[in-house]
Amino acid sequence: MKLVETLDQVLANVAILEAVRSGRSPRHAGDYRGLIKRGTCFLPYPTSDGIAFAPSRFIGYMSNSFARHAANEARDGRQTNGVLNAILGQAPASEPVLEEEYRRFCLQLGFTPSRTGTFGVTRKYWVTPEIRDRLELIAEGRVIDDPSLSATQKDQLIKARVGQGAFRDALMGHWKKRCCVTRCAIGPVLRASHIKPWRVSSNSERLDKFNGLLLTANIDLLFDRGFISFSDAGEILRAPGISVEQLQALGCNPAGKIRLASRHLPYLAYHRATIFGRTPQH
Repeated sequence: MKLVETLDQVLANVAILEAVRSGRSPRHAGDYRGLIKRGTCFLPYPTSDGIAFAPSRFIGYMSNSFARHAANEARDGRQTNGVLNAILGQAPASEPVLEEEYRRFCLQLGFTPSRTGTFGVTRKYWVTPEIRDRLELIAEGRVIDDPSLSATQKDQLIKARVGQGAFRDALMGHWKKRCCVTRCAIGPVLRASHIKPWRVSSNSERLDKFNGLLLTANIDLLFDRGFISFSDAGEILRAPGISVEQLQALGCNPAGKIRLASRHLPYLAYHRATIFGRTPQH
């Protein structure tokens, strides 16, 4: 079978899976559960009742169906992962919140998932911007429902998610009320940005000023979506697919440098490993 070449072809395959998941096409329910159970790399997608998961080895072949998939003895996740990486502009990565959602999804389908994917490999997920926003809300809901936190703690943690409250105050103090990249001092356009995303941080990390950069809106978006990162020396790192001219047009000097403390470095290592260069370029 031919591998997919476009996002529309991927989404057409997702629609085949969704028809079974939603009950509109129940004939292949058993085959569907088998795909979900054996999968290792998934494209999560939002539904009206949560997050569902589309396995790479199914959605990576053009015009797939359950019959064609069963007959495709040459199916290979390494090949489908490669074309999906190219189409989505990112590689799949481990994601704690999505792993929890996957396990919940499997239980809803009537089986207990294994601790890892096939051959003991860690399950990985392509995190689209739409899914990332959904994960933020899921993580926020868990904070709200946590009985071990006081109302004040919950308020500070939730405000930190959107760069407000004590977290913003701490960053404004640390960075002297200036963007650490451009040195802009216009307060209303400065954003308190988490280095390690709020959704995957512990509660202490969510409020840690060293897990934050004070950035203008353009620079914040570039950093948040993985178009730029920073070396341990504070040098700006540019992701493949974004040019020097594009950075300059957005007010980011590619030769710029920020002043980091040693406590910033573990968070930046996380950003470089899991976010930097993984955002779709189209």
